[in-house]
Amino acid sequence: MMPRNDRTMRDGRPLAQASAPSGTMPAVEKAAGPWSRLRAVPRLGLGLGLTWLPLLLGQYALNIAILTALYVALAVAFDLVVGRVGALSLAQTIFLGFGAYAAALLSTKVVANGWLEAGVAAFGGAILALLIGIPSFRLSLHSFAIGTLGFAVIGSLIATNWIGVTGGPLCTTNVPPLRLPYPGGVFAAVTLEQLYLVIAVIAWLTIALVWGISRSTLGLAYSAVRDDPVLADARGLWPNQLRISAFMISGAVTAIGGFFLAHYIGVVCPTQFDFSTTLLLVIIVFVGGRASLSGVITAAVVFTVVPQVLRFADRWRIVLLSLTLLAVILYKPEGLEALWRAHGRGLKAKAHRAAQIVRAKVHTHR
Repeated sequence: MMPRNDRTMRDGRPLAQASAPSGTMPAVEKAAGPWSRLRAVPRLGLGLGLTWLPLLLGQYALNIAILTALYVALAVAFDLVVGRVGALSLAQTIFLGFGAYAAALLSTKVVANGWLEAGVAAFGGAILALLIGIPSFRLSLHSFAIGTLGFAVIGSLIATNWIGVTGGPLCTTNVPPLRLPYPGGVFAAVTLEQLYLVIAVIAWLTIALVWGISRSTLGLAYSAVRDDPVLADARGLWPNQLRISAFMISGAVTAIGGFFLAHYIGVVCPTQFDFSTTLLLVIIVFVGGRASLSGVITAAVVFTVVPQVLRFADRWRIVLLSLTLLAVILYKPEGLEALWRAHGRGLKAKAHRAAQIVRAKVHTHR
């Protein structure tokens, strides 16, 4: 009999597989193999190629591309909490708003330095996530969503009524262009092309960060906590601490998105961070597939570009998004990733059957 060690359970399976049925393997384990990395190369090449495409199009396409890249970063950061540790947070607008107000207030009243603003936004977003997460993660995961929604409402009320700092309904205006000093000069993101390059870099760095986490030991611990927190706790992990760490990383990245948004729009208002933003992020993650990086990115592109192109349906936007979310939850809760896997299995099965037919014909002719 093979001796057990600290990394195996009674049935000899690794910790992250302990809650999975026999013969199956969780996504984080499958994704770590060399073949999955090779399969990711075409997707990476396609993504890098499409990143440069908006620069060849007009100003309208660039505006849509900027919003798309922003929501890609926000959705990937949001999926770190929802998909990787299994906690539905409805407080992302707090981090987004904090980053926007931090950038607006620092650039208008202190100094216009993008590095300083991004650092303050990220640090403040992480601290806010810590302060929200400590009491909220003591609740059950279902109550956690309601608790974070309460914090989001509190944040909205503060932004609306703290007129001396945020400007309240009058907004914080005249936010200067984004300035990033470097030795020997300053990069000023004044044109749409320059702004797009900045947010594209932020989006790719966010994707790289979440991809790296999902392939690391930390990502394995996140999966274990998501799949079976009781079992993870019994094996020496700390479920709440791990959830809070994911929440802090997500809050920091989301706040950086808010920092960029303030410079892109040039004005920060409380109404920009209403529940519709949270609803859109929830729909993107659930439709794309929780813990599916490629699915979330695809859904972020679709649900950002399509509403911008179909402006005639603007009044029905929230209704259509809600119906989409309801349909996905009822009929395809795994999201787009499951559809792609099913399609891939179907193509492999057809190719296998075709190869069998060809071999049979060759054997008959012989």
